[in-house]
Amino acid sequence: MLAFGVAVFALATLSIELPRRPGHSSPVWMPNALIATALLRTSRDQWPMLLATAGVACWGAAVALGAAMGLALGLTAANLIECLLCAVVLLKLVGPDLSVGRPRHLAFVVAASLGATVVSGGLAALVFWVLRGGDHLGLRAVSWIAGNALGLLTLVPCLLALSRARELLKERPVTRGGWLALAALTITSIAVFAQSRYPLLFVIPPALALLALELEVLGAALGVIIVGAVAVCFTGAGSGPITLVQGDLTERALFLQLFLGVSILSSLPLASSSAQRRRLQAKAEEAAHVKADFLANMSHELRTPLTAVLGFAQLVERQPELSPETRAYVQRVTSAGKALRATINDILDFSKLEAGQADIKPQPMSVAELTREAVEMFAAQAREKGVVLRLADLSKLPPLIEADPDRLRQVLLNLIGNAVKFTEIGEIAVQADVDPRAGHIVFEVSDTGPGMSADQSKRLFQRFSQVDAGAARKHGGTGLGLAICKGLVEAMGGTIGVDSRPGEGSRFWFTIPAIPAEPASEPATPTEVISLPEDCRVLVVDDNTANRQLVRAILTPFGAVLTEAADGDEAIEAAEAKPFDIILMDLRMPRMDGRTATARIRAGPGVNRRKPILAFSADASAPIADPLFSGHVNKPMTASGLVQAMSQAIANGRAA
Repeated sequence: MLAFGVAVFALATLSIELPRRPGHSSPVWMPNALIATALLRTSRDQWPMLLATAGVACWGAAVALGAAMGLALGLTAANLIECLLCAVVLLKLVGPDLSVGRPRHLAFVVAASLGATVVSGGLAALVFWVLRGGDHLGLRAVSWIAGNALGLLTLVPCLLALSRARELLKERPVTRGGWLALAALTITSIAVFAQSRYPLLFVIPPALALLALELEVLGAALGVIIVGAVAVCFTGAGSGPITLVQGDLTERALFLQLFLGVSILSSLPLASSSAQRRRLQAKAEEAAHVKADFLANMSHELRTPLTAVLGFAQLVERQPELSPETRAYVQRVTSAGKALRATINDILDFSKLEAGQADIKPQPMSVAELTREAVEMFAAQAREKGVVLRLADLSKLPPLIEADPDRLRQVLLNLIGNAVKFTEIGEIAVQADVDPRAGHIVFEVSDTGPGMSADQSKRLFQRFSQVDAGAARKHGGTGLGLAICKGLVEAMGGTIGVDSRPGEGSRFWFTIPAIPAEPASEPATPTEVISLPEDCRVLVVDDNTANRQLVRAILTPFGAVLTEAADGDEAIEAAEAKPFDIILMDLRMPRMDGRTATARIRAGPGVNRRKPILAFSADASAPIADPLFSGHVNKPMTASGLVQAMSQAIANGRAA
């Protein structure tokens, strides 16, 4: 309280001593800003002591500088009422969580300050009328309101920001750019106010804006304080652009205070928008992390049982003793499982595209060969429907281009598959040609299907959007296929679109850059024979019993000797107990996850620390390239895919 009283006394003395004309109040009244800020930042049970201390300090300063005791008492009461009214209104409108970094809160500060000064200005005019008579009451009231309003509007936002300095610095630490912005503003302010020849005040706002962007609300407050301190020092010494203002010292002081008030009220909204943008970005990143975790968990939970469904269905389908009817039932189970897998993959692919994680791997490839393969995959399905599937001449295409064959194939298969799905009669034409002017290859898939309206075409490439989306729709799907195509094509540097009219069919087209490529100089490696070593010792680590049983069913015909572990701890114990030729390690398990267990095995003294370990996971976010692992097997997997991955990992391990 003593320090607070001394600060109020000093500000009151400075404000009274500012140059003034007889009969006028000081151009800027600063103590009220400190008093109002103290009320806003303390509990209400401390208000009586704060107001009493501030009242004694203001009254004492006025009396010490020659004011009549009664007049000083009346004007002090008007000032205290102004501070109390401002604080009560702001707490009522905003609450204790007042932050001038929010535009809405700053607007309330401006409104409350102006309203409170109007009330106190009326009370001050009344005091003058009672004690001094009715001369110049209007001028006194206007002068009072202007001086007090400037003090509140300039200092309250700065003091509120400084009172939360620790919190603001924790949220936004001072970076190297922040220190540079502080230095730039200080140097600029000194350069502007150290000379009196040119009115260079317009140079300060850009430097102040830079500081507000770097340090946000705290930067705006510090910036105005720096500019104010430099301006007051040089102006008091008779230097600076303020001395160029025509008028007496009072008018110059008023002009300086107006400049500082405009500076704080313009820099704070800029700082607020910068802080808001940063918070939104942080929330978006947090949401992206939550979404990624959710997708990883859902991927694991969906793919894990699907691994058993597809794996055992394929094993049953190969049994020679099945009746034709039973085999047909099993084939339906397999087809349904594959359709479910495709749906899950669509959702995960689209999520990766939304997150900007599209994995594009360009390599030399033949567009003509890939297009022919894509068309051949749907030839039988088109024949069954009585639809002609025609491939145009591809002879004009370059032999090789630099592109991602897997992603290009995915887009083509989706477009051709949609055309086959929706076309009941007529034909489907697929063509690819070079556009030499744009340097692109243009793919087109045209059909004689039902076509679409312009409104339907606009919605087509949006997520979860389907032309046939009603409850009685004929064709299923997630509505993500074309959205994925759009994302992949754009990730490859191309564009995609559709031309369609109801009853006249549709023409889907997309482009990719035609970057010429040279054939690989290295000779192709001979096809490896898929096999496992005799009596291959395999450690299968998976918390899902069905998955371990599936691996046993796949590998037993190869003569493999299997050991099972249900989590990472059991895997480490098994790896320390006896040697294995290869380890299949699930990544998501209770107690200890697969990567931690693999790291422990690699770092331990056991005989398996250098043996091949395959990441065996249904997790969509599982790392494809991880130095701890010798490879990666995605669930759901096929029997041939699992054996091939194991064979390759064992061969590579022996070579190393």
